[in-house]
Amino acid sequence: MKKIINKLQVLGIFSITQTVFQIGTVMIMAVSALAGQTIAPSPESASLPISFVVLGTLIGLVPASRLMKWKGSKFGLLTGTLIGIFGAILASYSMYEKNFILFSIAHLLYGFHQAFVQYLRFVAMESVPTHDRANALSWILVAGIPAAFLGPLAGLQGKELFPNSLYLGCYLILISSLCLQFFFILFLPTPNKEISNSSKDNLDLSPRLVARPFSYHIQNLGLWVSILATAFSFGLMAMLMSAVPVAMKSHGHEMHASTKVLQWHVLGMYIPSFFSGQLVRKMTAPYLILLGILVMGLESFAALQGTDFLPFALALILLGIGWNFMYVGGTNLLVEQYHPSEKNTIQAVNDTIVYSFAILSTYSAGYLEHKIGWLSLNLVSIPFLVLVAIFTMYYIQTKQQRK
Repeated sequence: MKKIINKLQVLGIFSITQTVFQIGTVMIMAVSALAGQTIAPSPESASLPISFVVLGTLIGLVPASRLMKWKGSKFGLLTGTLIGIFGAILASYSMYEKNFILFSIAHLLYGFHQAFVQYLRFVAMESVPTHDRANALSWILVAGIPAAFLGPLAGLQGKELFPNSLYLGCYLILISSLCLQFFFILFLPTPNKEISNSSKDNLDLSPRLVARPFSYHIQNLGLWVSILATAFSFGLMAMLMSAVPVAMKSHGHEMHASTKVLQWHVLGMYIPSFFSGQLVRKMTAPYLILLGILVMGLESFAALQGTDFLPFALALILLGIGWNFMYVGGTNLLVEQYHPSEKNTIQAVNDTIVYSFAILSTYSAGYLEHKIGWLSLNLVSIPFLVLVAIFTMYYIQTKQQRK
């Protein structure tokens, strides 16, 4: 009984820490484009700060991984949080001074912070015995649900906290949440090293421990299907998610309406995680990717039904679900494509492509929404979805022919 209570305490502190982290991240997505619009030199640049968040995450992935390997996971998480606090302080100052360049740099720092804290789910899984790892991941996923409501709510409450400087209050709230995040990280347990030690003791010379040449992976269709599925789903989701606050504002909706839409969108992103793992086992990863493509296609159809609240809400819910299926399917397929000795190289290639596409997508969101409008913006995803569908079906066919 005592062990169960201790395990619940460990998983609880990880889940609370993840919730606090995601509240800030969701709020950033809800308000940054709108805040940027008030100080940007042109409407097309409004989504640039969100692009800088993604860029900062991409830049920070390798330094975060190496620092955590060198000094430990807790040290890395605390360091990343301090960087995030500094970024939030700079964002607050830049909103007060109406300096768009500093505002964008602040978001770059926040993205760099995200690169560290995104490893929290791995730290949680390493802090419990092997048979509890799936349970630990579920606790982390649950954290996205309260964040879906509290993140946009924090943005809504902070918007007019200082009438003379709109959205300044949002970034002061972000500073507070990051300080709370730092506090909770102090109480995180040290990851269990027994598993890593035992794995080293059991090393053998099996073929799966031998790294294959990189040219092999370049020609591996399964690898490209997994990368395209994760990259396009993440990029298209980021593009539409960052554009929706500006799009709804341009069609006469108040901020509280766009925050509700983003709340439902984030729920659509995380709730399917409770059963998407089972779908992978029953359907296999390629078929889950195809299901995600179908749902993403339905998102475009829903968005084209008009610019009232309901089409926006339905489209963003479907966007979240479609992203989840494509991303989970693509990630599971990716794991099947490499040997343990190839893990770091292939994951680095995957993350670089995924975040590069996300940077391009979020930067183009503001420009495309201003130039072609929300309805046409949703049609941009169709050619990419068709491309992934063709690659995926061809991969399924070639696998069936080999059997």
